[in-house]
Amino acid sequence: MPENEAGAAPRQPHISITRWREAAQYVYPRLRRERRERREDYHAHAAALLGQLGEALGNLPPPQEDVRIPVDGLKRGVLVEVETMVPSERAKATKIPALDFPAQEIVVLRSERSEDRTERAVVFVPDDARAFLTGRIAAYGSEDLGNHERPDIDKFEVIEAIRAGAARTLVVGTPDLASPAPQWWELWLRRPDAIVEAVVAAAQQAGLDVYPDRLQFPETSVIFVLGTAEATLGLVGRLNGAISEVRRASQSIEPFLDQGDKSLGQHALVAEYCGRVTPPPADAPVVCVIDTGVAAAHPLIAPALAGAWTVNDAWGTDDHAGAGGHGTGMASLVLHGDLLGPMSDQRQVVLGHAVESVKFLPPGGFPATEPARYGIITQAAVAVAEIERANIPRSFCIATSSPDLSSEAPSSWSGAVDQICAGSMPGEQQAGLAAKDHPKRLVLIATGNMDGGLKAVVEQHHALEDPAQSWNALTIGGYTAKADQAQDEPELIPLVAPNERSPFSRGSQTLPADLTPIKPDVLFEAGNMMMDNAQFCGWHPAVSLLSAGRDVATEPLVPFWATSAATGVAGNFIGRLKADLPGRWPETYRALTVHSAEWPGPIRKLLIGTGRSWKTGSKGTKQQILRSMGFGVPNLVRAAASARNDVTLLAEAEIQPYAASADGRSAVFNEVHFYALPWPKAALEALENASVMMKVTLSYFIEPNLSGRASTRPDTYRSYGLRFALKKRRETANDFRTRLSKTEEKAEKAGQETDYWLLGPQAVQAGSLHCDLWRGPAIDLAAHDQIAIYPVGGWWKSHIGQNRMNDKGRYALAISISAPDQDVDLYAEIAAAIEARIAAEVAVAAGPDQG
Repeated sequence: MPENEAGAAPRQPHISITRWREAAQYVYPRLRRERRERREDYHAHAAALLGQLGEALGNLPPPQEDVRIPVDGLKRGVLVEVETMVPSERAKATKIPALDFPAQEIVVLRSERSEDRTERAVVFVPDDARAFLTGRIAAYGSEDLGNHERPDIDKFEVIEAIRAGAARTLVVGTPDLASPAPQWWELWLRRPDAIVEAVVAAAQQAGLDVYPDRLQFPETSVIFVLGTAEATLGLVGRLNGAISEVRRASQSIEPFLDQGDKSLGQHALVAEYCGRVTPPPADAPVVCVIDTGVAAAHPLIAPALAGAWTVNDAWGTDDHAGAGGHGTGMASLVLHGDLLGPMSDQRQVVLGHAVESVKFLPPGGFPATEPARYGIITQAAVAVAEIERANIPRSFCIATSSPDLSSEAPSSWSGAVDQICAGSMPGEQQAGLAAKDHPKRLVLIATGNMDGGLKAVVEQHHALEDPAQSWNALTIGGYTAKADQAQDEPELIPLVAPNERSPFSRGSQTLPADLTPIKPDVLFEAGNMMMDNAQFCGWHPAVSLLSAGRDVATEPLVPFWATSAATGVAGNFIGRLKADLPGRWPETYRALTVHSAEWPGPIRKLLIGTGRSWKTGSKGTKQQILRSMGFGVPNLVRAAASARNDVTLLAEAEIQPYAASADGRSAVFNEVHFYALPWPKAALEALENASVMMKVTLSYFIEPNLSGRASTRPDTYRSYGLRFALKKRRETANDFRTRLSKTEEKAEKAGQETDYWLLGPQAVQAGSLHCDLWRGPAIDLAAHDQIAIYPVGGWWKSHIGQNRMNDKGRYALAISISAPDQDVDLYAEIAAAIEARIAAEVAVAAGPDQG
């Protein structure tokens, strides 16, 4: 793990700047762009579209032959599939335009991006809206426009093809539709609830089993049906407009229940170590492990186990996983971290946090957890812990994942996790209670694992497993410092060198950069693989972590590895951080974890050379590195405190991103927050051209909207979005405030500066945690002394019918300056500036007569 520079050990509290937040009205910048015509002959293009649309719509069936199921509140209609033109050299992707016409109930049900960067969408066209749609396309292609602009050019110009839609066009992925075996399916239904109940009734009438529980999102409900592909799609094809997506429900999850090494079961070691451990206090923060249960009597766990429960009383609470267990190992890592270190020394161990366990997977002899329930049962596990022990400062660890569904888009499971974090699970939204006041939760999730195999395959990039794509969760990948030789098998060699990314870890390199967050967020120890002479790789005790096993009598210690291990160690980090810094928001703990992270040497060399700034290469290339490596390995000391030459400023604030317009029929942007930073200008200017680092981390929790367009529209999935902007060197405070709302043309005149950001603002598209690093001359950083937090689009603003336009959210902001190679006291100058501000405020409040 990266170490702090000598003499720079953090020992001062972080500095709060929340009180100096200044809110102002935010006006979205009016971008002025030269429009390039994409069609040489608009009349011919419209004629082609009309011909395609006519074929796609087909003839209306006679009433006696119409097999479509009537649904109250939903017109009868057909599905059509539209596809955009192939991108040009200047356009990276051609997006599906806003083809919704609410008054006619024409709606885009779902959209997806193809490998060639075109997009396809399924559109529902009611029978009585056919003439309207053809009329709009005809008007778009009119040859006699006079002085008028061409109508609807933004809707139809990029459309290349229109085809007939069918139930199959609503299916996500490539499931086996020819299989005669019954399977679980997710049906994503448009709300209101009347449509949902009608679909449930139709499914039951068609002989499909419908799972009683469901997931509910602002504009979508997810129900789960059991049936053959033929029967399920047959039903879907008779419910045009009610269903936006069909997904094959996952068949298995991967909790990585691996074999243990019985030779590690040494009771004397356990007893000796337990004699040095002081249990946590009764009011200690808790990390709740949602897994396979726990061996509650294990001496390494029992003194700090605050509760063990199950979502099904018949399952019991014991760890049922094979061999060494899984939930027990996770609980041990949460409490103690890798036991190899503490069991090898004689130091006293004082635990500052406790652990809980909720079993959400069934033991042998019980039916396997229905795929329908992955999101539901995870939310149920959270509810169990909070009911059993209410009002406890608690975080959650989940080290299970599913490879069955692509992580390129939100899933019902990842959406359920996002709801857990945001406090928007069904039943949590109370009338009149702002979103900022809903219970917030920090959830840690493993990326999923790469199993062993040939080196050439293992070393390829492997995408995240569901639900690690969750926007709100802290997604944990792995690095490793373990490279010991196997004592009994000297022919085996460690696959990667120390401080490299663990070969078990997955990432998001292959996911669309503009549609998915950078994942993993951070890395923790996950162990290494061993490789034999045939270049076959796999786990081995010599390069694994040491943890508690479920078989207390014969094997109390077992090896533990992969991103499950990394997530357990991450739980230990969060527990200790919350004990050191009690009372902070979950969003803040997430921000500080990422903010404190540093890349180990070999990874750091991929981004930082010997010079002042970043290595050469595009920002896209650097983002790809982060999508494999995350933002580094968190440093607990740095997360909890600042140092003389490494200072962190913190803010926790509420914000109302949008507001109803004057007529109440639409929403407008509302607030922007400005912070005048107490920058150590004198110290930075004295350093002149010496290299310094600034890091900015913005963390908030969005409420997910699991609509069919969520996969290609981040602003449709998130309730609200936030971004940060830094004042330029040569800008005045007033210039900075007006720049955010200037046209693109005038913004250029504000002046260009050398770009010292690692990623830059163009890299920020999806996600609810945004982190970037500035690396350059100290004298340049001295003038960047203001930062703004401003809103971008979300469904609170665009989906007026949800009536959330006036709702409030909240965020945590961390900003740090570090000069690790310099003997400079940044902290003292910042603290002095803070004291001067407070004294000035007191003087103003006292008035001229108070003396």
